[in-house]
Amino acid sequence: MTDNQKLEMLTPALIGGAIAGVLSGVPILSLGNCVCCLWIIGGAALAVHLTANTSPRSLKPGDGAIVGILTGIVAAIVQALVSIPMRGINAQIAKGLLERIAKYAEDMPASWDSFIERSATGGATPVWFLFGLIFSAVLFAVFGALGGVIGVSLFGRKKTSVPGAGNAPQDPGHSQP
Repeated sequence: MTDNQKLEMLTPALIGGAIAGVLSGVPILSLGNCVCCLWIIGGAALAVHLTANTSPRSLKPGDGAIVGILTGIVAAIVQALVSIPMRGINAQIAKGLLERIAKYAEDMPASWDSFIERSATGGATPVWFLFGLIFSAVLFAVFGALGGVIGVSLFGRKKTSVPGAGNAPQDPGHSQP
């Protein structure tokens, strides 16, 4: 693989990964990933489509998998960065939900109040953030590879022109004027 081919794949992977990462990081929109990592597979397929548009050759499934893996890694990084400011929103939603559960439940554990307080602050430490980023990067890379292979089957084939393919078959017994 030449440096030009690597660059051909990197820019679309950055675009597809950024879109998939933002969709994965916004609280309500992130539910799309509950459907077989929809945003990651879609972002990888988009990256393959962009790669196929700029590539002079047909893409192979391996090319799609590489673009998809790069897209998944970029998406994990963007998702982690987008989720930082959203953490407070998510924590407030979780706190409200847990308080409603506690209100209607009869026998709650003694540590329930401290659990609600931890959820209100987000409860994330830098170690958990890094662990989550690594876990997401691996998971998104796997689903990105799948999306890349799917993208190649949809967008990666170039139409080859066969000489005489557009002409009507000629009967060798008849000569043309």
